[in-house]
Amino acid sequence: MTSCPHCGCDIEAAPKRGKPRSVPQHRRYFAMIREAYHHWPDGHHFHPLSEDHLRKWLQAKAGHRVVETIETDGMTPAQSVAVIAAAMKRAGPFAFVSAIDTKLHVVTSESIDFDTLPHLAACALFDDVAEVIEAETGLKVDQIMPPVTARRTTTERHMGRQAT
Repeated sequence: MTSCPHCGCDIEAAPKRGKPRSVPQHRRYFAMIREAYHHWPDGHHFHPLSEDHLRKWLQAKAGHRVVETIETDGMTPAQSVAVIAAAMKRAGPFAFVSAIDTKLHVVTSESIDFDTLPHLAACALFDDVAEVIEAETGLKVDQIMPPVTARRTTTERHMGRQAT
Protein backbone atom coordinates (compact mmCIF):
# COMPACT_ATOMS: atom_id res chain seq x y z
CA MET A 1 0.00 0.00 0.00
CA THR A 2 1.00 3.59 -0.56
CA SER A 3 -0.28 6.77 1.01
CA CYS A 4 -2.13 9.64 -0.66
CA PRO A 5 0.18 12.69 -0.68
CA HIS A 6 -2.78 14.99 0.04
CA CYS A 7 -4.77 13.30 2.80
CA GLY A 8 -2.56 10.41 3.93
CA CYS A 9 -5.12 7.64 3.36
CA ASP A 10 -3.84 4.24 2.28
CA ILE A 11 -4.10 3.48 -1.46
CA GLU A 12 -3.68 0.03 -2.90
CA ALA A 13 -0.92 0.11 -5.50
CA ALA A 14 -1.74 -0.98 -9.03
CA PRO A 15 -0.53 -4.52 -9.74
CA LYS A 16 2.65 -4.94 -11.76
CA ARG A 17 1.67 -5.91 -15.30
CA GLY A 18 4.95 -7.28 -16.59
CA LYS A 19 6.14 -6.47 -20.08
CA PRO A 20 4.13 -3.67 -21.74
CA ARG A 21 2.13 -4.31 -24.89
CA SER A 22 3.84 -3.75 -28.21
CA VAL A 23 2.37 -1.08 -30.49
CA PRO A 24 3.89 -2.66 -33.64
CA GLN A 25 2.42 -6.03 -32.61
CA HIS A 26 -0.98 -4.36 -32.08
CA ARG A 27 -0.79 -2.74 -35.53
CA ARG A 28 0.22 -6.02 -37.14
CA TYR A 29 -2.79 -7.69 -35.52
CA PHE A 30 -5.18 -5.13 -37.01
CA ALA A 31 -3.43 -5.47 -40.39
CA MET A 32 -3.98 -9.23 -40.16
CA ILE A 33 -7.69 -8.67 -39.43
CA ARG A 34 -7.95 -6.22 -42.36
CA GLU A 35 -6.39 -8.75 -44.75
CA ALA A 36 -8.58 -11.56 -43.41
CA TYR A 37 -11.63 -9.37 -44.02
CA HIS A 38 -10.58 -8.70 -47.62
CA HIS A 39 -9.88 -12.40 -48.21
CA TRP A 40 -12.94 -13.73 -46.36
CA PRO A 41 -14.65 -16.45 -48.44
CA ASP A 42 -18.03 -15.48 -49.88
CA GLY A 43 -19.38 -18.96 -49.22
CA HIS A 44 -18.51 -18.94 -45.52
CA HIS A 45 -21.42 -19.31 -43.06
CA PHE A 46 -20.33 -16.11 -41.26
CA HIS A 47 -20.62 -12.89 -43.24
CA PRO A 48 -18.80 -10.05 -41.48
CA LEU A 49 -20.25 -6.58 -41.88
CA SER A 50 -16.93 -4.85 -41.21
CA GLU A 51 -13.36 -5.51 -40.14
CA ASP A 52 -14.37 -4.86 -36.53
CA HIS A 53 -17.28 -7.30 -36.78
CA LEU A 54 -14.89 -9.96 -38.11
CA ARG A 55 -12.33 -9.19 -35.38
CA LYS A 56 -14.92 -9.63 -32.63
CA TRP A 57 -16.15 -12.90 -34.16
CA LEU A 58 -12.61 -14.25 -34.57
CA GLN A 59 -11.68 -13.32 -31.00
CA ALA A 60 -14.82 -14.98 -29.64
CA LYS A 61 -14.17 -18.06 -31.80
CA ALA A 62 -10.60 -18.16 -30.43
CA GLY A 63 -12.00 -18.32 -26.88
CA HIS A 64 -11.56 -14.67 -25.88
CA ARG A 65 -15.22 -14.24 -25.03
CA VAL A 66 -17.91 -13.77 -22.45
CA VAL A 67 -21.01 -15.97 -22.65
CA GLU A 68 -24.29 -15.00 -21.03
CA THR A 69 -26.71 -17.92 -20.86
CA ILE A 70 -30.41 -17.24 -20.55
CA GLU A 71 -32.69 -20.08 -19.46
CA THR A 72 -36.13 -19.42 -20.95
CA ASP A 73 -37.83 -22.54 -19.60
CA GLY A 74 -40.82 -21.47 -17.53
CA MET A 75 -40.98 -17.96 -19.01
CA THR A 76 -43.92 -16.64 -20.92
CA PRO A 77 -43.18 -15.60 -24.50
CA ALA A 78 -43.37 -11.93 -23.42
CA GLN A 79 -40.88 -12.53 -20.60
CA SER A 80 -38.53 -14.37 -22.94
CA VAL A 81 -38.61 -11.52 -25.43
CA ALA A 82 -37.96 -8.92 -22.72
CA VAL A 83 -35.04 -10.86 -21.18
CA ILE A 84 -33.47 -11.60 -24.56
CA ALA A 85 -33.86 -7.99 -25.72
CA ALA A 86 -32.19 -6.74 -22.53
CA ALA A 87 -29.31 -9.21 -22.94
CA MET A 88 -28.77 -8.16 -26.56
CA LYS A 89 -28.79 -4.48 -25.63
CA ARG A 90 -26.18 -5.11 -22.91
CA ALA A 91 -24.06 -7.12 -25.32
CA GLY A 92 -23.67 -4.28 -27.82
CA PRO A 93 -23.57 -4.27 -31.60
CA PHE A 94 -21.32 -7.30 -32.08
CA ALA A 95 -23.01 -10.08 -30.14
CA PHE A 96 -23.37 -13.60 -31.45
CA VAL A 97 -26.30 -15.76 -30.44
CA SER A 98 -26.93 -19.48 -30.35
CA ALA A 99 -29.85 -21.42 -28.89
CA ILE A 100 -29.87 -24.94 -27.53
CA ASP A 101 -33.19 -26.28 -26.25
CA THR A 102 -34.51 -23.62 -23.85
CA LYS A 103 -31.16 -21.88 -23.40
CA LEU A 104 -30.03 -18.84 -25.35
CA HIS A 105 -26.31 -18.06 -25.35
CA VAL A 106 -25.26 -14.46 -26.03
CA VAL A 107 -21.55 -14.37 -26.86
CA THR A 108 -19.41 -11.24 -26.91
CA SER A 109 -15.70 -10.75 -27.42
CA GLU A 110 -13.67 -9.59 -24.43
CA SER A 111 -11.77 -6.31 -24.65
CA ILE A 112 -8.24 -6.26 -26.02
CA ASP A 113 -7.38 -2.75 -24.90
CA PHE A 114 -3.90 -2.13 -23.53
CA ASP A 115 -5.14 -1.72 -19.94
CA THR A 116 -7.02 -5.02 -19.73
CA LEU A 117 -5.04 -7.45 -21.89
CA PRO A 118 -1.39 -7.88 -20.88
CA HIS A 119 1.38 -8.53 -23.39
CA LEU A 120 1.70 -12.31 -23.10
CA ALA A 121 -2.07 -12.81 -23.16
CA ALA A 122 -2.22 -10.59 -26.26
CA CYS A 123 0.51 -12.68 -27.92
CA ALA A 124 -1.45 -15.86 -27.24
CA LEU A 125 -4.75 -14.36 -28.43
CA PHE A 126 -3.24 -12.96 -31.64
CA ASP A 127 -1.71 -16.38 -32.42
CA ASP A 128 -5.04 -18.10 -31.68
CA VAL A 129 -6.89 -15.68 -33.98
CA ALA A 130 -4.36 -16.36 -36.76
CA GLU A 131 -5.06 -20.09 -36.36
CA VAL A 132 -8.82 -19.46 -36.56
CA ILE A 133 -8.35 -17.38 -39.73
CA GLU A 134 -6.33 -20.19 -41.31
CA ALA A 135 -8.85 -22.86 -40.26
CA GLU A 136 -11.87 -20.88 -41.45
CA THR A 137 -10.45 -19.62 -44.76
CA GLY A 138 -7.92 -22.26 -45.74
CA LEU A 139 -5.41 -19.43 -46.29
CA LYS A 140 -2.10 -18.98 -44.51
CA VAL A 141 -1.93 -15.63 -42.69
CA ASP A 142 1.68 -15.10 -43.78
CA GLN A 143 0.58 -15.40 -47.42
CA ILE A 144 -2.23 -12.84 -47.21
CA MET A 145 -0.27 -10.28 -45.17
CA PRO A 146 1.45 -7.60 -47.23
CA PRO A 147 5.22 -7.50 -46.83
CA VAL A 148 6.45 -5.16 -44.09
CA THR A 149 8.00 -2.88 -46.71
CA ALA A 150 4.58 -2.37 -48.31
CA ARG A 151 2.84 -1.36 -45.08
CA ARG A 152 2.40 2.29 -44.26
CA THR A 153 1.71 4.01 -40.99
CA THR A 154 -1.53 5.87 -40.39
CA THR A 155 0.28 9.20 -40.65
CA GLU A 156 1.87 8.22 -43.95
CA ARG A 157 -1.49 7.11 -45.37
CA HIS A 158 -3.08 10.41 -44.42
CA MET A 159 -0.19 12.38 -45.87
CA GLY A 160 -0.12 10.25 -49.02
CA ARG A 161 3.52 9.16 -48.64
CA GLN A 162 5.02 5.71 -48.96
CA ALA A 163 6.90 4.20 -46.01
CA THR A 164 10.65 4.33 -46.39
